[in-house]
Amino acid sequence: MTEKSMTKADFVTSIVLLAFGITVVFMSVQMPTMADANQSKFSAPGIVPGFIGVMLSLLSLTMLIRSIKRKGMQEIITKSATKDLLAQETTSRILKTLIICVVYVLLLGKIWFPLPTALFIFAFIIMFEYDFKSAFKPQIKTVIVAFIIAVVATALITFVFQSLFLVNLP
Repeated sequence: MTEKSMTKADFVTSIVLLAFGITVVFMSVQMPTMADANQSKFSAPGIVPGFIGVMLSLLSLTMLIRSIKRKGMQEIITKSATKDLLAQETTSRILKTLIICVVYVLLLGKIWFPLPTALFIFAFIIMFEYDFKSAFKPQIKTVIVAFIIAVVATALITFVFQSLFLVNLP
């Protein structure tokens, strides 16, 4: 990668990581505290994610400032750069991943946990492994394997969290 493209990549990555870090901090603050159970405030489940979110936010803010000083923002905002970015396959994959993750989060807690989890895993595998330009018949194996992985992974995730970690799933 050239210095110019690295500056652009740093700018975009820092914005994404900063948004993610702030979201993690926000969500960890909303987690329940253990004060109700007469336990130490440091045993709250949001302490570690909150710390990680703060550190991620600080480091990504540092990277954002550095990329702005190196004129990374000016490289991104040009019309040709924007068109090139939207035409890239990686941008399409990132947007697909973002959409499927948002749909999964919106479904959590509204329906029985294993159902959206299995659908998420199945849809994710199909989205990136299935060739929508080819015929269905030669790709049946991909669909069957995706279904099996989704069912087994969902069962294992549910078992581990409910039986080993003693977490009540939504």
